[in-house]
Amino acid sequence: MKCEGCGIGIQTEDQEKPGYIPENVLKEKIKNNESVVCQRCFKLKHYNYLLPITINSDFSGELDKVLKDFETVLWVVDVIDFEGTFRKEIAEKIKGKNIFLIVNKIDLLPKSTPYEKLKNWLLLRIKEMGINIRDDHVRMVSVKTGMGIEKTKQLLLQKEKEKALVLGVTNVGKSSFLNRLVEAEITVSAYSGTTLKVLKANVPNTDLQLFDTPGIFTQDRLCDFFDIYTQVKMIPSKKIKIKTFTVNEKNVLFISGLFWLKVLKNGVNNLPPIITVFLPEEISAHRAKEERVNDLLHNREVLFPPYDNNFDFDQIEFERENVKIDKGNDIALPGAGWLSIKRGPLIAEISKPKGLKYVIRKSMK
Repeated sequence: MKCEGCGIGIQTEDQEKPGYIPENVLKEKIKNNESVVCQRCFKLKHYNYLLPITINSDFSGELDKVLKDFETVLWVVDVIDFEGTFRKEIAEKIKGKNIFLIVNKIDLLPKSTPYEKLKNWLLLRIKEMGINIRDDHVRMVSVKTGMGIEKTKQLLLQKEKEKALVLGVTNVGKSSFLNRLVEAEITVSAYSGTTLKVLKANVPNTDLQLFDTPGIFTQDRLCDFFDIYTQVKMIPSKKIKIKTFTVNEKNVLFISGLFWLKVLKNGVNNLPPIITVFLPEEISAHRAKEERVNDLLHNREVLFPPYDNNFDFDQIEFERENVKIDKGNDIALPGAGWLSIKRGPLIAEISKPKGLKYVIRKSMK
Protein backbone atom coordinates (compact mmCIF):
# COMPACT_ATOMS: atom_id res chain seq x y z
CA MET A 1 0.00 0.00 0.00
CA LYS A 2 1.28 3.47 -0.92
CA CYS A 3 0.61 6.90 0.56
CA GLU A 4 -1.96 8.76 -1.53
CA GLY A 5 -0.13 12.01 -0.78
CA CYS A 6 3.48 11.29 -1.75
CA GLY A 7 3.43 7.75 -3.12
CA ILE A 8 5.78 6.22 -0.56
CA GLY A 9 5.10 2.76 0.86
CA ILE A 10 2.97 2.74 4.01
CA GLN A 11 4.47 1.18 7.17
CA THR A 12 3.38 1.02 10.83
CA GLU A 13 6.59 -0.02 12.60
CA ASP A 14 8.84 3.05 12.85
CA GLN A 15 7.51 6.61 13.10
CA GLU A 16 11.01 7.97 12.42
CA LYS A 17 11.03 6.42 8.95
CA PRO A 18 9.14 7.52 5.80
CA GLY A 19 5.65 6.18 5.21
CA TYR A 20 4.69 5.76 8.86
CA ILE A 21 1.09 5.71 10.06
CA PRO A 22 -0.10 4.31 13.42
CA GLU A 23 -1.53 0.82 13.03
CA ASN A 24 -4.85 1.64 14.70
CA VAL A 25 -5.31 4.64 12.40
CA LEU A 26 -4.48 2.57 9.32
CA LYS A 27 -7.04 -0.08 10.29
CA GLU A 28 -9.70 2.57 10.82
CA LYS A 29 -8.96 4.20 7.45
CA ILE A 30 -9.20 0.86 5.64
CA LYS A 31 -12.39 -0.09 7.50
CA ASN A 32 -14.05 3.22 6.55
CA ASN A 33 -12.66 3.13 2.99
CA GLU A 34 -10.87 6.45 3.56
CA SER A 35 -7.73 7.83 1.95
CA VAL A 36 -4.50 6.60 3.50
CA VAL A 37 -1.66 9.12 3.79
CA CYS A 38 1.57 8.86 5.73
CA GLN A 39 2.15 10.85 8.92
CA ARG A 40 4.37 13.34 7.09
CA CYS A 41 1.69 14.15 4.48
CA PHE A 42 -0.98 14.27 7.19
CA LYS A 43 1.01 16.84 9.15
CA LEU A 44 1.64 18.92 6.05
CA LYS A 45 -2.04 18.90 5.10
CA HIS A 46 -3.48 19.77 8.49
CA TYR A 47 -0.69 21.68 10.22
CA ASN A 48 1.98 22.83 7.74
CA TYR A 49 4.03 20.90 10.28
CA LEU A 50 7.44 21.22 8.62
CA LEU A 51 7.34 24.98 9.02
CA PRO A 52 8.36 26.82 12.23
CA ILE A 53 4.95 27.21 13.80
CA THR A 54 4.89 27.26 17.59
CA ILE A 55 3.81 30.47 19.28
CA ASN A 56 6.51 30.05 21.96
CA SER A 57 9.30 29.15 19.57
CA ASP A 58 10.60 30.12 16.12
CA PHE A 59 7.26 31.15 14.63
CA SER A 60 6.84 33.86 17.26
CA GLY A 61 9.79 35.75 15.84
CA GLU A 62 8.80 35.02 12.24
CA LEU A 63 5.27 36.29 12.86
CA ASP A 64 6.65 39.52 14.31
CA LYS A 65 8.70 40.05 11.15
CA VAL A 66 5.75 39.44 8.86
CA LEU A 67 3.39 41.67 10.86
CA LYS A 68 5.63 44.71 10.33
CA ASP A 69 4.50 44.83 6.70
CA PHE A 70 0.76 44.60 7.37
CA GLU A 71 -1.74 47.07 8.76
CA THR A 72 -4.78 44.82 8.37
CA VAL A 73 -5.08 41.43 10.06
CA LEU A 74 -7.83 38.83 9.67
CA TRP A 75 -7.79 36.83 12.89
CA VAL A 76 -9.78 33.59 12.51
CA VAL A 77 -11.15 31.93 15.66
CA ASP A 78 -13.48 29.01 16.36
CA VAL A 79 -16.76 29.79 18.14
CA ILE A 80 -16.96 26.23 19.52
CA ASP A 81 -13.47 26.65 20.98
CA PHE A 82 -13.53 30.40 21.50
CA GLU A 83 -11.43 30.42 24.68
CA GLY A 84 -8.81 28.17 23.11
CA THR A 85 -8.46 30.13 19.86
CA PHE A 86 -9.06 33.75 20.96
CA ARG A 87 -5.70 34.01 22.67
CA LYS A 88 -4.09 36.91 24.52
CA GLU A 89 -0.62 36.15 23.17
CA ILE A 90 -1.91 36.62 19.63
CA ALA A 91 -3.80 39.77 20.61
CA GLU A 92 -0.60 41.25 22.05
CA LYS A 93 1.25 40.70 18.78
CA ILE A 94 -1.40 42.37 16.63
CA LYS A 95 -2.15 45.26 18.99
CA GLY A 96 -2.56 48.49 17.04
CA LYS A 97 -3.44 46.74 13.79
CA ASN A 98 -6.70 47.06 11.90
CA ILE A 99 -8.17 43.77 13.20
CA PHE A 100 -11.06 41.80 11.73
CA LEU A 101 -12.10 38.99 14.07
CA ILE A 102 -13.51 36.16 11.96
CA VAL A 103 -15.62 33.91 14.22
CA ASN A 104 -15.97 30.67 12.28
CA LYS A 105 -18.17 27.55 12.64
CA ILE A 106 -21.34 29.28 13.78
CA ASP A 107 -23.27 26.70 11.75
CA LEU A 108 -22.25 24.11 14.36
CA LEU A 109 -24.00 25.90 17.23
CA PRO A 110 -27.45 24.71 18.33
CA LYS A 111 -30.28 25.87 16.07
CA SER A 112 -31.80 27.71 19.00
CA THR A 113 -28.79 30.06 19.27
CA PRO A 114 -29.94 33.67 18.59
CA TYR A 115 -27.20 35.33 16.52
CA GLU A 116 -27.85 38.79 17.95
CA LYS A 117 -27.30 37.49 21.50
CA LEU A 118 -24.25 35.56 20.31
CA LYS A 119 -22.77 38.75 18.81
CA ASN A 120 -23.38 40.63 22.08
CA TRP A 121 -21.76 37.79 24.02
CA LEU A 122 -18.71 37.87 21.74
CA LEU A 123 -18.35 41.63 22.13
CA LEU A 124 -18.56 41.25 25.92
CA ARG A 125 -15.86 38.54 25.98
CA ILE A 126 -13.60 40.68 23.80
CA LYS A 127 -13.97 43.68 26.09
CA GLU A 128 -13.49 41.54 29.21
CA MET A 129 -10.14 40.45 27.83
CA GLY A 130 -9.16 44.07 27.19
CA ILE A 131 -8.76 43.71 23.43
CA ASN A 132 -9.67 46.60 21.14
CA ILE A 133 -11.62 45.42 18.08
CA ARG A 134 -14.32 47.48 16.40
CA ASP A 135 -17.80 46.03 16.84
CA ASP A 136 -18.48 45.92 13.09
CA HIS A 137 -15.15 44.12 12.57
CA VAL A 138 -16.39 41.11 14.55
CA ARG A 139 -17.75 38.89 11.80
CA MET A 140 -19.68 35.66 12.43
CA VAL A 141 -19.22 33.24 9.54
CA SER A 142 -19.49 29.65 8.45
CA VAL A 143 -16.78 28.62 6.05
CA LYS A 144 -18.64 25.35 5.51
CA THR A 145 -21.93 26.93 4.34
CA GLY A 146 -20.59 30.30 3.14
CA MET A 147 -22.73 32.21 5.65
CA GLY A 148 -21.38 35.71 6.29
CA ILE A 149 -18.49 35.37 3.83
CA GLU A 150 -19.70 37.81 1.17
CA LYS A 151 -20.59 40.55 3.67
CA THR A 152 -17.20 40.09 5.32
CA LYS A 153 -15.46 40.41 1.97
CA GLN A 154 -17.34 43.58 1.09
CA LEU A 155 -16.53 45.18 4.43
CA LEU A 156 -12.88 44.20 4.07
CA LEU A 157 -12.68 45.76 0.60
CA GLN A 158 -14.08 49.01 1.99
CA LYS A 159 -11.34 49.14 4.62
CA GLU A 160 -8.32 47.70 2.82
CA LYS A 161 -7.23 48.00 -0.82
CA GLU A 162 -3.71 46.55 -0.74
CA LYS A 163 -3.02 43.52 1.45
CA ALA A 164 -4.07 41.73 4.62
CA LEU A 165 -2.62 38.94 6.74
CA VAL A 166 -4.69 35.92 7.81
CA LEU A 167 -3.70 34.17 11.05
CA GLY A 168 -5.01 31.90 13.79
CA VAL A 169 -4.28 28.71 15.68
CA THR A 170 -4.44 25.29 14.04
CA ASN A 171 -7.75 23.83 12.84
CA VAL A 172 -9.92 26.97 13.02
CA GLY A 173 -10.66 26.86 9.27
CA LYS A 174 -8.24 29.63 8.38
CA SER A 175 -7.15 28.42 4.95
CA SER A 176 -10.70 27.37 4.06
CA PHE A 177 -11.89 30.87 4.96
CA LEU A 178 -9.25 32.33 2.66
CA ASN A 179 -10.29 30.01 -0.15
CA ARG A 180 -13.88 31.20 0.27
CA LEU A 181 -12.75 34.82 -0.09
CA VAL A 182 -10.70 34.23 -3.21
CA GLU A 183 -13.03 31.59 -4.70
CA ALA A 184 -10.08 29.36 -5.57
CA GLU A 185 -7.38 27.16 -4.08
CA ILE A 186 -4.54 29.31 -2.74
CA THR A 187 -0.98 28.85 -3.92
CA VAL A 188 2.30 28.70 -2.00
CA SER A 189 4.64 31.67 -2.23
CA ALA A 190 7.68 32.79 -0.24
CA TYR A 191 7.03 36.16 1.36
CA SER A 192 9.85 38.65 0.98
CA GLY A 193 12.01 39.33 4.03
CA THR A 194 11.45 36.07 5.92
CA THR A 195 12.15 32.36 5.63
CA LEU A 196 8.53 31.62 6.50
CA LYS A 197 6.45 30.18 3.66
CA VAL A 198 3.06 31.83 3.38
CA LEU A 199 0.09 31.24 1.13
CA LYS A 200 -0.76 34.16 -1.12
CA ALA A 201 -3.88 34.85 -3.16
CA ASN A 202 -5.67 37.73 -4.86
CA VAL A 203 -9.30 38.59 -4.22
CA PRO A 204 -10.93 38.37 -7.68
CA ASN A 205 -11.48 41.65 -9.56
CA THR A 206 -9.60 43.64 -6.91
CA ASP A 207 -6.03 44.63 -6.09
CA LEU A 208 -6.28 43.14 -2.60
CA GLN A 209 -3.80 40.39 -1.78
CA LEU A 210 -4.32 38.02 1.17
CA PHE A 211 -1.49 36.16 2.91
CA ASP A 212 -2.13 33.05 5.00
CA THR A 213 0.36 32.11 7.73
CA PRO A 214 0.81 28.57 9.10
CA GLY A 215 -1.52 27.61 11.92
CA ILE A 216 -0.21 28.49 15.38
CA PHE A 217 0.23 25.56 17.74
CA THR A 218 -1.00 25.60 21.34
CA GLN A 219 -0.08 23.53 24.38
CA ASP A 220 -2.94 24.09 26.81
CA ARG A 221 -6.05 22.78 25.03
CA LEU A 222 -7.56 19.34 25.61
CA CYS A 223 -6.74 18.32 22.04
CA ASP A 224 -3.06 19.13 22.62
CA PHE A 225 -2.69 16.11 24.92
CA PHE A 226 -3.37 13.70 22.05
CA ASP A 227 -1.65 12.71 18.82
CA ILE A 228 -2.35 14.61 15.61
CA TYR A 229 -4.78 12.00 14.26
CA THR A 230 -6.90 12.26 17.39
CA GLN A 231 -6.75 16.06 17.27
CA VAL A 232 -8.22 16.13 13.77
CA LYS A 233 -10.92 13.60 14.70
CA MET A 234 -11.95 15.82 17.63
CA ILE A 235 -12.74 18.74 15.31
CA PRO A 236 -16.54 19.07 15.03
CA SER A 237 -18.03 18.47 11.59
CA LYS A 238 -21.71 18.50 12.60
CA LYS A 239 -23.76 20.54 15.04
CA ILE A 240 -22.40 20.02 18.52
CA LYS A 241 -24.30 17.62 20.73
CA ILE A 242 -26.11 18.82 23.85
CA LYS A 243 -26.64 16.66 26.94
CA THR A 244 -27.96 17.66 30.35
CA PHE A 245 -26.89 15.91 33.56
CA THR A 246 -28.04 16.14 37.15
CA VAL A 247 -24.87 15.34 39.09
CA ASN A 248 -25.43 14.38 42.70
CA GLU A 249 -22.97 14.85 45.54
CA LYS A 250 -19.97 12.46 45.22
CA ASN A 251 -20.86 11.67 41.61
CA VAL A 252 -18.49 12.37 38.74
CA LEU A 253 -19.01 13.93 35.30
CA PHE A 254 -16.41 12.99 32.67
CA ILE A 255 -15.51 14.95 29.55
CA SER A 256 -13.38 12.59 27.45
CA GLY A 257 -10.98 10.37 29.39
CA LEU A 258 -8.78 13.24 30.60
CA PHE A 259 -11.12 15.69 32.36
CA TRP A 260 -13.67 15.06 35.09
CA LEU A 261 -15.31 16.83 37.99
CA LYS A 262 -16.60 15.37 41.25
CA VAL A 263 -19.45 17.21 42.96
CA LEU A 264 -18.38 17.83 46.56
CA LYS A 265 -21.60 19.31 47.85
CA ASN A 266 -25.13 19.82 46.57
CA GLY A 267 -26.34 23.37 45.98
CA VAL A 268 -29.22 25.52 47.19
CA ASN A 269 -31.81 23.57 49.22
CA ASN A 270 -29.51 20.56 48.97
CA LEU A 271 -30.41 20.19 45.28
CA PRO A 272 -27.74 18.66 43.02
CA PRO A 273 -26.34 20.92 40.28
CA ILE A 274 -27.66 20.62 36.74
CA ILE A 275 -25.03 20.84 34.01
CA THR A 276 -25.63 21.07 30.26
CA VAL A 277 -22.68 19.94 28.16
CA PHE A 278 -21.93 21.24 24.63
CA LEU A 279 -19.44 19.03 22.80
CA PRO A 280 -18.43 17.76 19.35
CA GLU A 281 -19.81 14.29 18.62
CA GLU A 282 -16.38 12.65 18.93
CA ILE A 283 -15.91 13.78 22.55
CA SER A 284 -17.81 11.85 25.23
CA ALA A 285 -19.64 13.09 28.31
CA HIS A 286 -20.50 10.52 30.97
CA ARG A 287 -21.85 10.62 34.54
CA ALA A 288 -20.74 7.94 36.99
CA LYS A 289 -20.28 7.11 40.63
CA GLU A 290 -17.00 8.12 42.23
CA GLU A 291 -15.87 4.53 42.83
CA ARG A 292 -15.98 3.77 39.10
CA VAL A 293 -13.43 6.39 38.05
CA ASN A 294 -10.39 4.11 37.76
CA ASP A 295 -12.27 1.44 35.80
CA LEU A 296 -13.83 3.92 33.39
CA LEU A 297 -10.56 5.65 32.59
CA HIS A 298 -9.57 2.62 30.52
CA ASN A 299 -12.94 2.08 28.86
CA ARG A 300 -12.72 3.52 25.34
CA GLU A 301 -16.35 2.70 24.54
CA VAL A 302 -17.50 5.05 27.32
CA LEU A 303 -14.78 7.70 27.59
CA PHE A 304 -13.18 9.10 24.44
CA PRO A 305 -10.81 10.44 23.32
CA PRO A 306 -8.41 8.72 23.54
CA TYR A 307 -9.76 6.39 20.91
CA ASP A 308 -6.90 3.90 21.16
CA ASN A 309 -6.86 1.25 23.90
CA ASN A 310 -3.07 1.56 24.00
CA PHE A 311 -3.10 5.20 25.09
CA ASP A 312 -0.46 5.69 27.80
CA PHE A 313 -2.13 7.42 30.75
CA ASP A 314 1.17 7.34 32.63
CA GLN A 315 2.48 10.07 30.32
CA ILE A 316 -0.15 12.47 31.70
CA GLU A 317 0.49 14.25 34.98
CA PHE A 318 -2.90 14.95 36.55
CA GLU A 319 -3.75 17.68 39.03
CA ARG A 320 -6.83 18.52 41.08
CA GLU A 321 -8.47 21.86 41.80
CA ASN A 322 -11.57 22.85 43.78
CA VAL A 323 -14.03 25.29 42.22
CA LYS A 324 -17.29 27.00 43.08
CA ILE A 325 -19.30 28.18 40.07
CA ASP A 326 -22.70 29.87 40.19
CA LYS A 327 -25.52 29.08 37.78
CA GLY A 328 -25.47 31.19 34.64
CA ASN A 329 -21.78 30.51 34.12
CA ASP A 330 -19.85 28.11 31.91
CA ILE A 331 -16.74 26.04 32.30
CA ALA A 332 -15.15 26.48 28.88
CA LEU A 333 -12.78 23.64 28.08
CA PRO A 334 -10.39 24.76 25.29
CA GLY A 335 -9.96 22.17 22.60
CA ALA A 336 -13.33 20.60 23.38
CA GLY A 337 -16.47 22.61 24.23
CA TRP A 338 -18.14 23.90 27.37
CA LEU A 339 -20.28 22.99 30.38
CA SER A 340 -23.10 25.34 31.35
CA ILE A 341 -24.24 25.45 34.99
CA LYS A 342 -28.05 25.54 34.90
CA ARG A 343 -28.61 24.99 38.64
CA GLY A 344 -25.98 25.62 41.23
CA PRO A 345 -23.77 26.53 42.68
CA LEU A 346 -21.45 23.83 41.38
CA ILE A 347 -19.03 22.96 44.17
CA ALA A 348 -16.65 20.45 42.70
CA GLU A 349 -13.18 19.00 42.48
CA ILE A 350 -11.78 19.12 38.95
CA SER A 351 -9.23 16.54 37.78
CA LYS A 352 -7.31 17.40 34.63
CA PRO A 353 -3.90 17.14 32.96
CA LYS A 354 -1.38 19.61 34.34
CA GLY A 355 -1.14 22.48 31.88
CA LEU A 356 -4.69 22.13 30.58
CA LYS A 357 -6.48 25.42 31.08
CA TYR A 358 -10.17 26.00 31.60
CA VAL A 359 -12.09 29.27 31.73
CA ILE A 360 -15.02 30.32 33.92
CA ARG A 361 -17.19 32.71 31.94
CA LYS A 362 -20.74 34.02 31.58
CA SER A 363 -22.87 31.50 29.73
CA MET A 364 -22.92 31.75 25.97
CA LYS A 365 -26.71 31.25 26.00
